[in-house]
Amino acid sequence: MTEKPPPYAASSIRARYADGNHINKSREILAKLKADFKSYGKFPMKKVEHKNILLIGRTRTGKSTIQSLLIDPTNVPEELTLRSGTRDPHFQAFHLQEDDVVLNIIDTPGLFEHSNDQMDIRDNETILKTIGFCINMEIAKFHAICFCVSLVAGINAEDINSLKLLAQYLGQETAKNSCVIITRCESISKKQREKLKKELIEDFDFKQIAPFFKLGIYFSGSINRDDLSRGNEETVYHQYSTISDYREELIDLFLKVKDPLPVAQMASGSKQFREHYHAISSNTTAKSSSSDVYGQRLRRYEYN
Repeated sequence: MTEKPPPYAASSIRARYADGNHINKSREILAKLKADFKSYGKFPMKKVEHKNILLIGRTRTGKSTIQSLLIDPTNVPEELTLRSGTRDPHFQAFHLQEDDVVLNIIDTPGLFEHSNDQMDIRDNETILKTIGFCINMEIAKFHAICFCVSLVAGINAEDINSLKLLAQYLGQETAKNSCVIITRCESISKKQREKLKKELIEDFDFKQIAPFFKLGIYFSGSINRDDLSRGNEETVYHQYSTISDYREELIDLFLKVKDPLPVAQMASGSKQFREHYHAISSNTTAKSSSSDVYGQRLRRYEYN
């Protein structure tokens, strides 16, 4: 009995263009294209994660220096001035190449320029101006809110009071994403830092609000301009080593935060902030709507 031939011979056109062969061939073509683009393509892109970091605190506490440290620990601050460096909210984005993460740093204008016992109207407006700025940038959530204090002259009531007032104003919902950064600590040893942290936690006024800062207490600093100008080589090297550790600890903290805090959720924890936030949010939305083109809002890059 004669065997039946296969549906079509291996050399036939039907065999060459069978569905299975198409799939294998398409995979081969795509692999070649990917290899070519990897080797010769221009402007390669990849998806990155965004972390939004808000720096907040009294005037001249070194908030801008923290930003400078995060970018490059070899940066040396400008000469000391009596005026606050940051007059308006300032936004910058930096790419951590190893982790495919972008840090969006929002530096706020300094608060409490005038010593008083209560948060005055100007301070409220400064915070709201910053929040409005973030809304315009379509930043709707924060991964970390860093309350910055300078304790070079020791713990004082004004620093602690400013932290207390800010915590009260922003509300309890802010706690899980809040930390304290003690600035200008480039020249203190690890033992001194532990002692300072212990004293701060045990301080009568601070310990009442210490639980609010659930992300913990951190340090920052910078290379001292005077030491560098005088050629104090060993001192500068020690400062560089110390602040590099601070930088890595802060970046590690930011990377670990997986649950960002929506600004709208902040508003739910403070009646005063909620009233102000809703007002500024509505105003910002109205302004944005007025810039629509052909009925469609022009959106900026959305930060996750």
